[in-house]
Amino acid sequence: MYRNTKGFSLPETLVAFSCVLMICGLFFPFLIHYASRLQQLQREVEALKFLREGVEEAIVTHEFVDHSRTYKGVRYELVWKSEGSGEACVEYDKNTGDFKEVCVKADG
Repeated sequence: MYRNTKGFSLPETLVAFSCVLMICGLFFPFLIHYASRLQQLQREVEALKFLREGVEEAIVTHEFVDHSRTYKGVRYELVWKSEGSGEACVEYDKNTGDFKEVCVKADG
């Protein structure tokens, strides 16, 4: 019958390797998109945290002062749109050159 039954032949190895490459080729773009979306959401969460801290400070001190900070290489700037209007925004760079803004406005 068959004399060599101790291992895989070259065609079997090539087929298995090509299957692994096809699976990786399908999943890597998804994983790269998922990782970039996760970074965007992390930046937005940090902006919302900074906005909350700034609004809480303004409520306690009654001072509407602009602040800025850098966290993990991203610069966040808290800006009060007009003195005492109750509208505050945090602007941050999305690392694509354009800025994103998260705002909150007091009703009443």
